[in-house]
Amino acid sequence: MKKLHKDLALQRIEILVKNALKTSKDPILLQKQAKLAKRISTKFRIRLPYEIRQLYCKKCKQFIIPGKTARVRVGRAKVKAIRITCLSCGHIYRKIIKRQSPK
Repeated sequence: MKKLHKDLALQRIEILVKNALKTSKDPILLQKQAKLAKRISTKFRIRLPYEIRQLYCKKCKQFIIPGKTARVRVGRAKVKAIRITCLSCGHIYRKIIKRQSPK
């Protein structure tokens, strides 16, 4: 029975996040849906998938949409990295892009 509840909760989380990404015109509704998805994951002790986890700011825990509530930049240095800036708190975090080894 526990497995069934966790699967159902994970499906609900994915639906809420998809709806939040679609209805990005209303920021209040967007944040409510994202907060509800986060609460479901904590209640059922489900770790959010990587794709969903990356949509939350690491500092203020707000739901961010690249281009709307977050600024995304690609670095030009030797080590390629994507810089994501949360527009609500100003926190910047980086994701390093790994190079593929030539074969």
